Amino acid sequence: MKKTKLGKYKFQDVGNKLYKKFFEKSSKVRILGAAAVFLIYIFFWNFMDTQMKAETENLGGLFTLDGILILGLMIKFRIPDKVKEYLSLFLFLGAPAFCVGVIESLHDNSVAKMQFLFVFLNYFLILTVFMLLYFLFNNTAWTVAAGTGIFTFYGLLYSFVKEFRGNGLRAADIYAVKTAANVAEGYTLDFTEERMQVLLWAILLVLTGFYIFRKNKKRVRIITGAVSLCFISILSLLIADEPFLEEYSVKPYLWELEVSEKDHGAFLDFAVGLPFLKVEKPEGYEQEAVKSSEAAKGSREGRGLKVETSENIKKPHIIAIMNESFSDFRKLGAIETNRPFMPNWDNRQENVIKGFVSVPIFGGWTANSEFEFLTGFSNAFFPSGTIPFQNYVKQGTPSLNSQLKAHGYTSVFMHPMDSSGWNRKNVYEFLGFDEALYLDDMKNPETLRGVVSDRGDYKILKEEFEKHKKNGPLFLFNVTMQNHGGYTGSGMPNPIQITNPGENFVGAEEYLTLVEESDKALEELLQYFEQEEEPVVVCVFGDHYPKVEEEIYEALEDTVAGTPAEKTSLKYQVPFMIYANYDIAEKQYENISLNYLSTLLCETAGISLTDYQKYLENLYESYPVVNVYGVKNSQGEWFTWDEASEFEEIREYEKIQYRNLFDNN
Repeated sequence: MKKTKLGKYKFQDVGNKLYKKFFEKSSKVRILGAAAVFLIYIFFWNFMDTQMKAETENLGGLFTLDGILILGLMIKFRIPDKVKEYLSLFLFLGAPAFCVGVIESLHDNSVAKMQFLFVFLNYFLILTVFMLLYFLFNNTAWTVAAGTGIFTFYGLLYSFVKEFRGNGLRAADIYAVKTAANVAEGYTLDFTEERMQVLLWAILLVLTGFYIFRKNKKRVRIITGAVSLCFISILSLLIADEPFLEEYSVKPYLWELEVSEKDHGAFLDFAVGLPFLKVEKPEGYEQEAVKSSEAAKGSREGRGLKVETSENIKKPHIIAIMNESFSDFRKLGAIETNRPFMPNWDNRQENVIKGFVSVPIFGGWTANSEFEFLTGFSNAFFPSGTIPFQNYVKQGTPSLNSQLKAHGYTSVFMHPMDSSGWNRKNVYEFLGFDEALYLDDMKNPETLRGVVSDRGDYKILKEEFEKHKKNGPLFLFNVTMQNHGGYTGSGMPNPIQITNPGENFVGAEEYLTLVEESDKALEELLQYFEQEEEPVVVCVFGDHYPKVEEEIYEALEDTVAGTPAEKTSLKYQVPFMIYANYDIAEKQYENISLNYLSTLLCETAGISLTDYQKYLENLYESYPVVNVYGVKNSQGEWFTWDEASEFEEIREYEKIQYRNLFDNN
């Protein structure tokens, strides 16, 4: 018995020694805190598993490990300060590398395929943010938690944005937060297995930091702050140094945003875009010389956009409709469906001008097409990722509206969404519209998939027309909403079926069914104006192609011949039509760019052109397409923007546009 008792005492003694060596006494706050975090973690996992329909069956190991680490925080481990110091340094330097990898993996990019310089610059940028956080918190655990949280959120947000519109976050998106909130309801945030895996790894990294929690001396905090300021200075100089950006190809690509973000890395491409939000004066620009050049070119007779009309028609009402995501997939390649999706558009031939217009965007950023149509200015001369509505439209910016108001027109803008989107509330005040109607101003409009349908939109348009037509000529600009993404394949009865290519494209089929509805609604509207006694001109065009399954774009591209530039250009060519309820000469345009469309509309309506529009008419003779993604000359040859930016006439156009937009005193 004594031996047993003695052995028991010895065992307890050894246990006490081991406990004192490796553990410290945990406070009740620590235990309760860890328990609360564990419960939140379980709730979070359950929410993701059930509400978001994430594929979680392969994530059990990570989930369990994170749970064990959370429960382990109830115990306070005794780790030597020297070991903590080394582990903290390793974690502090390793966490930014983890963030780089996370961000790239979330938009299907491989760090291993990137140039070392770009990988280093991404790491350096993120490390600088971590150093600033360290200066704020003065310990590694909270620094890693905050930094990892920020950049994991950024990576997830980037991947969601890219999924919805085809490219990730751009610098100009800083100005578009309200717009994103407006349209987000139309999309489903799908937490895939990959996204969940990233979240679990991020949680694991953060938990590791709290196992080696240590607060540093004030001296370390001051040194870290000083070093981070040095890093910021270096980064600011590099990002603002255009020769460096050009020499090492760090500058965002104008031609293809998706390639740019993959080559440079998502965060670097975003950060380097910040200084380019401001438009620099073109090289060799002199105001008076450019003004004289514009006048000289505008005095020549350009015939390409001339329209023969009834001579006795003066100041017709002008209705312009930019139809959300309205496009013609037949332009992209050999597509076959179980029934036509644009029969009325195809059949309308009398008193119409038709063709395809090159827009500056794909899958999103509606406001950039809006801007080109209203102003006649090309986005091609703006920094990559710029949104002119957010950056450049000011009081007195010249536009189609200011031109028509000078001819006695009353102007109305209508859009069945919130006024905060794309800064529209301010923009349409700056442009001088007499009235602006948004969703809140529309009483019980007809809806489709939760947004105002084209038929419901056009009903309100007719009401506005009837209200204003007795007061003189009306200019009404309408931006629709019906066809906005996302396309889940479950929102439309009796959908169009794609029979060739024969894969399962449920998103594209829902989209084409929406186009069919747009086609019907537009035909009803044109029939209404056919019965109108007063002269009316209606201009309809799409703003961009939709973001549906990438595979259908690839399949259709394989069915057409041409250079890469020519094939890419097809994804930016959407249909347009100008209809008059009186006699005009019918005309077909294979392809013009959107900056010319308002000039063509004015020619059709018999409105005298501005000096800038006269210049555009002559430029059209040489370059019928001047677009962010390419330039086409009169011989039908396509050039990338890098090639076209060296052409003398294009460089002259840049100067003339700069004068009219930024230096028109």
